[in-house]
Amino acid sequence: MEHFNKIGKAFEENFFGTRVINTIEVRNIQQVCALSSGDYGKPAQNFFKEFLGDGVLSLDSKAWKHSRDIVKHIFSRAEVSDMDTLSFHVDRFLDLIPSDGSAIDLQEPLHNLFLFGQSIDAQLPDDPNNSKGLLKAFNGALAGVGKRRSAGKLQFIYSFDRSWKRGTGRVYSYVDAHVKRVLDKEPAEEKVTSSGNAVRRHILLNELVQQIKDPLQLCYQIMNVFMPGRDTTFVLIANCLFHLARNPEIWAQLRAEKMFFKKTLRLQGPAGRSQLLALRNTILPVGGGPDGQSLILVEQGDVVALNIWGPNHDKDIWGNDVDEFKPQRLNDKRMVWEFTPFLGGPRICPAQQQVLTQSVYLLVRMTRSFASIENRDTVLEYVEMVRMTTESRNGVKVALFSSKGE
Repeated sequence: MEHFNKIGKAFEENFFGTRVINTIEVRNIQQVCALSSGDYGKPAQNFFKEFLGDGVLSLDSKAWKHSRDIVKHIFSRAEVSDMDTLSFHVDRFLDLIPSDGSAIDLQEPLHNLFLFGQSIDAQLPDDPNNSKGLLKAFNGALAGVGKRRSAGKLQFIYSFDRSWKRGTGRVYSYVDAHVKRVLDKEPAEEKVTSSGNAVRRHILLNELVQQIKDPLQLCYQIMNVFMPGRDTTFVLIANCLFHLARNPEIWAQLRAEKMFFKKTLRLQGPAGRSQLLALRNTILPVGGGPDGQSLILVEQGDVVALNIWGPNHDKDIWGNDVDEFKPQRLNDKRMVWEFTPFLGGPRICPAQQQVLTQSVYLLVRMTRSFASIENRDTVLEYVEMVRMTTESRNGVKVALFSSKGE
């Protein structure tokens, strides 16, 4: 935000020979994501492909649309509303938390929540599948992707990083085994819900295998869905708990406070910036000229970097107390493009409803199990750690107290 506060809400820079237009202007975000979305595609993302292969995060044009259609179908209402599997793992998660006020860093157990459709038993004390090693390899691989992304055209300097290649190899060995399991298995059977309706249980791999039979492409697709889905949900919940520990009076209100999650997404959302490549000459409606109110010419090959974090911290939108944690400020505010934690338009995150549903479910379960929460971190401010998402560098150190006996 420092650069935007000094220079203005749109400025350009030269990044290894590419003109990059950085902006936090709400009208520009709307223009790029919705009104002129066809004018933009993705810049070359080799740092994604090296780990994730061809999928919704790395592809563009028709290939991206095909991949996105597959992913979008997976996150259907039927899947989102099926809480049975999630409930089982939330029970395990809650059992790990001391209820006597002992300090715990919740960041690691939140990291261990699963998405693959079959638990890796990361939350069991004996860790029978050495899941901690797998998760360590996955997190190391993500950190490597972040380094390569930051290096831009110099990412080749990491070409001989053998530890990174070992980590990515371990992740793919695990995914390969599960792909083989699903390919060799009978189609997923139907189950009967409590309402008596027979619905198919849409597990991620089971759904993908209905449309993709090639094992390598299945691996790529599962990785492209697992990475953003896992980290976005984890970071949202972790950041919610980070702020709740510093604002314990809100804990008691959480069950009825529907704006709490939006407030956390506004203050510390998992995603911070999205870059799009201009496929043809086009314009941004605002940000140019001495007063920042003129059009900006965007030429073919330019990159527009949409800073999603910026509008969420813009005093012109939220007031001078923009950085204070006040969920109630969103109650009566109608937001369209001022608040886009999952982007918008054709590139809106297809998993946003699942992320919110799972986050609400977990935190409501926690408020039922624990009467209060307290901070146990000596560092009060939020210190960012930016990888593919933004999380707390110091973890989520808290103490919770049981609600039993109330």
